[in-house]
Amino acid sequence: MKLKKISMVLAFTAIAFGAGAQSVNVQSAIQDLKKNYLKKAKAEIDLACEHENTKDDAKTWCYKGLIYARIGGEASNPKSKFKDLAPNWVEEAYAAALECKRLDTKNEFAEENNSVFRFVGNEYYSRATEAYNDKRFSDGLQNAEKAVEMFNNSGDAKFAGESLYIAGISAKAMNDNENTKKFFNQLIRKRTDKQYVYRTLFNLYKEEKNNDGAMKVATSYMKNRKNDYNAYLLMAEGYLLNNNLEKGKEMINSALDLTKDSVTLYPQILGLAAAILEGMQDYAGAEAKYNESLTLAPNQFEANFGMGKMIFNRGVDKLDAANAVPPEDESGLYDRLLEESNGFFRQSIQYFTSAINYIDALPANAQAAQRPNLFNCLSALKTVYARLEMYDDLKTVNARMDAIQKAQ
Repeated sequence: MKLKKISMVLAFTAIAFGAGAQSVNVQSAIQDLKKNYLKKAKAEIDLACEHENTKDDAKTWCYKGLIYARIGGEASNPKSKFKDLAPNWVEEAYAAALECKRLDTKNEFAEENNSVFRFVGNEYYSRATEAYNDKRFSDGLQNAEKAVEMFNNSGDAKFAGESLYIAGISAKAMNDNENTKKFFNQLIRKRTDKQYVYRTLFNLYKEEKNNDGAMKVATSYMKNRKNDYNAYLLMAEGYLLNNNLEKGKEMINSALDLTKDSVTLYPQILGLAAAILEGMQDYAGAEAKYNESLTLAPNQFEANFGMGKMIFNRGVDKLDAANAVPPEDESGLYDRLLEESNGFFRQSIQYFTSAINYIDALPANAQAAQRPNLFNCLSALKTVYARLEMYDDLKTVNARMDAIQKAQ
């Protein structure tokens, strides 16, 4: 999430000096900037920006932007004598560049002013990234917005993409759904390749019961990234929302076709496809995909947990159905449903156990990252063992869960 630093080239020779006493401060500031006399150049350009004869001249504001940007370049150097010259340099350069652009109706200073826009945009982007990493999400959002404005004004809007991303993930971290949608939709219009952007927007619209909005996101993903298997899987989920199961399965098959030659990726996509088929209540299709994934890669978490979860949930459904049977019913339906429920619970044990064994065999740092998944597996097994009255196994699971909670 790091944007490459942008070099600011100051093209002084491109600007002709105007004659006359009214521009003496501007000319002096230009000369002192060339000599790197930044304290003098700052004082002179500040006067020019207030003087009646020069305050409405685009060149004045262009050089204010260039001078303050140069000061900004020194601000990060603790050994520079100019590091504290203008603590608010970025705001001053920001305002100067905007004013230059407003006054420069003939674009005489566009090249130099755009270099200021890019330099300032990069500074705001760096501040946004730092704020996000420090979990100061509001600051991250504000600085990223300013970076976007600067890059968009620079004539090179492609640099705005990473700043839009920081703005979007900062908004998401604050549960600010409207701003998340605002910035991520802009990224989609820029044909972003970030799967997280499409997935996040899709889920937001899905939570809002806006199936059309979710489907538009999935469709844009396919249009923008036609060779990305994630796009087809998202389309499958979109069709599921609209009860178009056949088209959903067609998208799943397309995703599988795109990854069938990858020994490592294909088993993962089979697991993801199985989860979508489960959502379609195509349990036979989901089971087939999970089993195929496990045949190709038996030592994995995703398909083992996915299969275990699907079977567990079917056990819960049968249990709910059994509990809904009227007490006066004498057909034996309650007992049959209860036995079916227990059968599903028993069947799930092997998959949850395999998922846990996979995590337990990982290096310590990887185990830490998988702790939430481990806890989910143990929680499911706790329910299973309690339902099946497997109390010795239940004690073992409870002990592991207690240890995880104490370690947090």
